Amino acid sequence: MKRFYFLVLALLLSLTMSAQGRGLFLRETFDSTELPEGWYIDGHEENWSVSTSSKAGGDPNEMYITWSPVFVDVSRLVMPAFDFTGVSSVEVSFKHFHDNYIGTNTIGVATSSDNGVTWNVAWSQSYTAIQAFVENITVETTDMGKDNVLMCIFFDGDSNLINGWYFDDIEVIRQVGNDAELASIDTPTIVTPGPQDLVFTVRNLGSEKIETFSVNLSVDYADGYETKTYNTNLSSFESAQFVWKDAFQAGVWGYDIPHNIDLYISSVNGGTDEDASNNFKMKDIYVAMGTSDRVVLIEHFTSSACVYPCAAVNGIMYDLVAANEGKYSYVKYPIDYPSADPYCTEESLIRKSYYAVTTTPHIFLDAVSQGYGSATEETFEDALQATAYQDIRGTFVVEDSTVKVVADFMSYSDLNNVRAYVSVNEKITMNNVVNDEEAFYRHVMMKMSENAQGEEISIKSGEYQRLEYSLDMSSTFVEGMNDLEVVLWLQNYETKEVYNSHFAYGNMSHVYPVQNMMSGMDVEKKILYVEWDAPEAGEPLCYNIYVDGILIAENYAGLSYQTQNMAGSMFTDNNFHVAEVVAVYAGGKTSVPVAKVIADEWEGEGMFEIEEMSFSIYPNPAEDFVKLSAIGGRMSVVKIYNCLGILIDEIEACSNEMEINTSGYSSGIYYISVEGNESVKTERLIVL
Repeated sequence: MKRFYFLVLALLLSLTMSAQGRGLFLRETFDSTELPEGWYIDGHEENWSVSTSSKAGGDPNEMYITWSPVFVDVSRLVMPAFDFTGVSSVEVSFKHFHDNYIGTNTIGVATSSDNGVTWNVAWSQSYTAIQAFVENITVETTDMGKDNVLMCIFFDGDSNLINGWYFDDIEVIRQVGNDAELASIDTPTIVTPGPQDLVFTVRNLGSEKIETFSVNLSVDYADGYETKTYNTNLSSFESAQFVWKDAFQAGVWGYDIPHNIDLYISSVNGGTDEDASNNFKMKDIYVAMGTSDRVVLIEHFTSSACVYPCAAVNGIMYDLVAANEGKYSYVKYPIDYPSADPYCTEESLIRKSYYAVTTTPHIFLDAVSQGYGSATEETFEDALQATAYQDIRGTFVVEDSTVKVVADFMSYSDLNNVRAYVSVNEKITMNNVVNDEEAFYRHVMMKMSENAQGEEISIKSGEYQRLEYSLDMSSTFVEGMNDLEVVLWLQNYETKEVYNSHFAYGNMSHVYPVQNMMSGMDVEKKILYVEWDAPEAGEPLCYNIYVDGILIAENYAGLSYQTQNMAGSMFTDNNFHVAEVVAVYAGGKTSVPVAKVIADEWEGEGMFEIEEMSFSIYPNPAEDFVKLSAIGGRMSVVKIYNCLGILIDEIEACSNEMEINTSGYSSGIYYISVEGNESVKTERLIVL
């Protein structure tokens, strides 16, 4: 009921402001793939389109004018007609990105009150820099005060001098004195359990500087609001981000149950906001079951026809990834720029269009543009720190000219209509050299699944989706089928957000996850139970068990686990808790986790007894080697002590058999201690 009341209030306030002839006349963000209703292009319409990019600084999409076909003229992006009766001036605000090719280029804002026969320039500006800009312009032409006024953003000059120009977030506003806009609630849609800060952005749309404002907050439809006042110094059209520390406790209702946030600007500069129609925001924030390690996806558009700066950027990027082994995945797209690259493919051009790339080199970290240069260690670290709520594991094998890929995409929160991507790269190519700067290229994309468009999937919390592909490489530019790698990632096609990525494991059978996992607890005895079935295929060596993201059992050999070594508060804090099991394969390779919320009561077949493990030693006495064989489980850690009780060796086993080289041991008595199945056994060893 509260939500309905405030939505009605916001609507009434908006209508009141409009009736008074002030406030927002137009706000256009170009979210559709088509030109918005009422808009049109005046002159050289074929050069304009709606791009899925976000170069200007807003969210995708944005308007885009390209250089081709070439013209030397004026081209106008015209807005729907305005009724400016009684209005002497308005403020026009927009974002734009000037993608310069050479020289100086000009854009401007103009108005017309005779249906475009005559255009009166309100503002114009020339640019040379390749960068994003934000403009705030006062329009006071002779057309103001009339009832049918057109307004446009225009390009004036030689289109051959630009690669392109991007425009977004166009607003036409009649300013009042005090007008604070609650622009956005910036706390992520998905968070982890626990205290959460409320982050939001306020923008000053008024003519007076904002020195103080108050916001009212209601969480989960609570009766009444909490109020907080902020001191600031926002000039006209300036925006800033603000934080309400520990505004709400996430996870008290469980995972994937939204927390409703109602936020409202209640006063500005100690008084009334003169346009309250933009003061209110609502957002539902969901709680994930857990998090995963972030693996940054590097997408690199380049060309062997590009002598400078492509070669220099390649060298810097190779050094960057060499210092961050295991923290990245890499796809390099060859592009025909500035001339033909023999390795350019249709998939490369599709990704080029998707990111609105116009020249090389161009690098993206998790779909965030790094511009026409290399990424830095700082920007890479920033990308690496982003929380990941998805995990990915996959494998591939090469059979003749076919690459067979099996991939599991897992999520800790419900994930709908996301796209899964698979790229087969050649690790090093030698035959695509056009310039003399480089002898080889790394991570070169050869083929992508689903024609580089990705496959749309949905994933339930704690579960995974499996995709399998057979990719025929016979028509690609592959130089050697023994030099391939496969990159997997999840991406939101509309917003371009990359959720996570991973290199697939090569030349091995798939790392299958566990099946039929269950978890519960005995509140009285404070015992945690976890059990699962072995994967449907594959031969894992052991399992890792996590609770709330903390590893509680490593290299565990059984299929059921119980422990009393959990904090007592876990059973009384009324929060949800999550258990996970990861299958561990040879070489330390792991499956995706399977996660379940720990039930308040155990629903298995009752308390289970953990089988005690024993082991045998042969030969004993030993000379050059000794073999250990576990009985009733797998060994996880083997420790060897001398006769004085001093630890001389420690070996991670994760198996039920192993061999130890004793040729370097001095003759004498030793003690071998073996851990496994939550038990420790020790046997005496004699070395001759």
